[in-house]
Amino acid sequence: MAVQKTQPDQPASPGVRDIWVPFSHLAIWAYILYGLGLATPYLRTDLSLTDFQAGLHASAMAAGILTAGVIADSIGRRVGAARLRVVASALIIVAIGLVALAPGLPVSLAGALLLGLGGGTLGTDVVIRLGRFGAAETRRLLVQANAAAMFMAAAAPLAMGLAASGLHAWRLALLLPAIALVVLLAIRPHDSESHLSIRPPRAPLPRAYWIAWLLIVLGVSIEFSFVFWGSTIVGKRTGVSSADATLLASLFVVGMLVGRIATGRGLGARLSPRTMLASGLVVAVAGAGLTWLSTTAVLSGLGLLLGGLGTAGLYPIGLTVALHAAPKARLEAAARATLASGLAVFLAPSALGLAADAIGVVTAWLIVPGLALAGLAVLAVTPGASGTPAESTAF
Repeated sequence: MAVQKTQPDQPASPGVRDIWVPFSHLAIWAYILYGLGLATPYLRTDLSLTDFQAGLHASAMAAGILTAGVIADSIGRRVGAARLRVVASALIIVAIGLVALAPGLPVSLAGALLLGLGGGTLGTDVVIRLGRFGAAETRRLLVQANAAAMFMAAAAPLAMGLAASGLHAWRLALLLPAIALVVLLAIRPHDSESHLSIRPPRAPLPRAYWIAWLLIVLGVSIEFSFVFWGSTIVGKRTGVSSADATLLASLFVVGMLVGRIATGRGLGARLSPRTMLASGLVVAVAGAGLTWLSTTAVLSGLGLLLGGLGTAGLYPIGLTVALHAAPKARLEAAARATLASGLAVFLAPSALGLAADAIGVVTAWLIVPGLALAGLAVLAVTPGASGTPAESTAF
C-alpha cells in the first residue's frame, strides 16, 4: 500500500490570487443563495406550480447543502482538494441549466438540489483555501470574504428585477453566476495551492473542533432568525406597515456589513477568539432583547442594528477556530462546517415559525436571545487557550 504524503506547511501569507479567487467564489455562492429564492415566483408562474410546490425549491437546495456538508470531504479526497472547485463549479453550472430550462417540477427540483450540493461544496472549497494561513490571517480573510459575499447577495434582487422587468427574461439573472464560474475555471491555480493536490489521510476531529462547530450552528441560527423573522417581530411589536417593517429589518444587514468590514480591517485583532465571540454574543442578546421589548420604530431599528453588529463575527470567527483546531483534518473540518451552516439555515427559521404558530411570534422570539445565551454558556464551560490572543487557534 502506498504511503500517503502529509501536507506541507501552510503558506505564511496569501498572494493576490489566493484572495480574490475564493472571494469571488463565495460572492457567487451568496448571489445564488438569494437568487434562487427570488427566482421562485417566476418558476411558479412559468411552470404553473402551487405555493407549496414552489416552496419545495428552497427545501431541495437546503437538502443539497446538507449533503455537501456530509460528502464534500470525500469528493475532495477522491479528486484532490485542488480540483474541488472544478467539481463544485460544474455542479452549479449544470444545476443552473436545469432550473432555467426546466420543463416541469421534477427537473427544477433536481436543479435546486444540485445547486445546493454544488454551492455547499464550493463553500467548503473556499474555507479550505482561506484556512491555509495563520489564525489571525484566516480570521481576517474569512471576515472580509463574508462581507464581500453580503454585497453580492444584496445585488441579486437588483439583477433579478432588472432582468425580469427591463428585459422580460428573469433567467438571465440566473445565468450570470454560471458565466462567472466558467471564467474562473479558466484561471490556473496559484503555485501556493500546489499542496492542495495532495490527498491527506483521514484524521479524527478533536473536541475543540466540535465546540466551535456548535458555536457555528448557534451563530448562523441567530443570523437567519433575524433575516427571516426580524421584520415580522418588528411589525407585531410596533404596528408599522409591512413595508416599513421590511425597511427597518434591513438595518440588521447594515449592522452585519459594518461589523464585518470593521473586523476585517483589524478591529479586535488583538483579542482572543473567546473574547470576540463572547462580545458578539452579548451584543446579539442586547439587540434581540431590545427588538423584543421595543414598541417604537426607532428602538426596534436600533435593536436590529445591534443584532447585526453582534452577529457579524460569530460565523467567521467560529469557523477560524474550527479550522485551526483540526489542522490535520482540514477537508473534514471544512465540510462539517458547511453541514453546521446548512443545519442552522434549515432548522432555525422553521423552528421559530413552528413556535410562532403555537405560542405567537412575540413569545417565540425569545428563542433568539436564548440561542445567544446558549453560546455564552458554551464559552463559559470551555477551557481557555494559552498564548498570544491574536494568534490563538483555540478558545
